[in-house]
Amino acid sequence: MDVAAVVHDRIVEFVRQVRAEHPSDRIYGAAVHEFYAEHGGVIYWPMIGVASEESLASVTTERFDAEALRWSPADWPWQLDPNDADDALAEAITAAATAGDDAAWERAHRRFERDVVRACTRARRTLIADDVVGREFVAVAMDEAWELVPLCLSKAQVRKHFPELDEEQQAIDRISALDRDEQVAELIGIIEAPVSPPPGSERATEWLREVGAAAAPAVRAHLTTAREKWRWAKLLGELGDSSPDVITALAAVVGNRRLGEADRAWAAAALARLDRMDLLVPLLDRLPREVAVRGLSAPYTSFRDLGVPTPLDYRPLDAALTAAPDLHEPVCERLSPGSGFCEIRPDEIASVLDGLDSRWAAVRRHALFVLADANLTDDQRGRHRTALRNAECDPDPRLRDAVAVIRRRDSP
Repeated sequence: MDVAAVVHDRIVEFVRQVRAEHPSDRIYGAAVHEFYAEHGGVIYWPMIGVASEESLASVTTERFDAEALRWSPADWPWQLDPNDADDALAEAITAAATAGDDAAWERAHRRFERDVVRACTRARRTLIADDVVGREFVAVAMDEAWELVPLCLSKAQVRKHFPELDEEQQAIDRISALDRDEQVAELIGIIEAPVSPPPGSERATEWLREVGAAAAPAVRAHLTTAREKWRWAKLLGELGDSSPDVITALAAVVGNRRLGEADRAWAAAALARLDRMDLLVPLLDRLPREVAVRGLSAPYTSFRDLGVPTPLDYRPLDAALTAAPDLHEPVCERLSPGSGFCEIRPDEIASVLDGLDSRWAAVRRHALFVLADANLTDDQRGRHRTALRNAECDPDPRLRDAVAVIRRRDSP
């Protein structure tokens, strides 16, 4: 299937249609937008928007002027929705992507995005060559993070149409030229700044995660002096360094009653994620409820998926709930469907299967749900099906409800 050719044709046809309907308009751009995909699952076909200077003026408001909406394609008045053929092609792409493991899905999704990028650059050439638009026209793939935008344009076009991206890239290039310790210090400064300079707080945090454990000493040192400690405690949990200095610093935050609940809760979460939930157990009867619950549930939520991978293990949670059974209800509530479960890797499936035999409903239900979203072998799938049948008769109604949700979700 030639996805690039199909997207190219859709862009060209739609811009031609707009030109025919609005012959005097100054059409400046087309954008493929509303990208949506569920990791490991469905990949949807995006929309195409087209804008002219005149159409842009027609949608401006007191709150959002023309420049604010210039590259906000969802706000443009001219939109092309996917047709039946597009949806059928998206289904074929999804089927091919989901036929293998997560790595195969990621390759297929990345290939789909790159095909759209190629289509945008080709469509611009076609439309200019056919004198439908002027050379100032650009066609871009606009994903949510704008990561595809620069791939569609020259550096001069990025500088002209997306100056914020150009400024961000210059900052990235400058920081990349520093040695690692200088990079880490610079990134910490960006995150802590009242108004974060390029490349911004979010990108700086991602960068520190990419550095990994090597960034932990500087982040730990900053934790001790930072006024708001929660973001640095959270980041330490994501960096994967469980050295004594890091654990001591996090434990000090958890135990400091003068600190805010958010600071202490994220420090507890980081300790648990770094496999030191045992340090929380002696404190559970003295910790604020939110701090205790965040610490016990953190290694099983989507928090675990950020940064350095942490092996999934239910045994620390089993031990903690045995020591403090009154926390089972709030932990079960926190680990409810829709709360953001972690994704499990193939080498963790055996541990999750063991969780099906836990005495605690919170663990059994969590295991049922994360296994339902995993790529299982035939033997593992058989064990999961057996667990679902057993859960239909579980004395805890939450397990019975979980079975109904999973079966309903998996039904055609």
